[in-house]
Amino acid sequence: MKRVILLAVIQAVVLFFIIGGLAYAFKGDFFYSHLAVVFAPIAGIWRFGTAYTTEIVLPRKAAEIAEKRKAGKNSK
Repeated sequence: MKRVILLAVIQAVVLFFIIGGLAYAFKGDFFYSHLAVVFAPIAGIWRFGTAYTTEIVLPRKAAEIAEKRKAGKNSK
């Protein structure tokens, strides 16, 4: 769960700067219509919700995928 929260926060912060940068580039105002302030947290919450739901609904499948990734990294 900590990893899911961390990834959601990182995604929200990155999207905040991307959306703000695009608003600044096109409109000359980083906080134009509060786009970055509104959409970045929504994206973070959406990411947390979908990732956490996936962990709850498909725990065995997620474990299998993680094992395959570890096996793939060890073989390289």
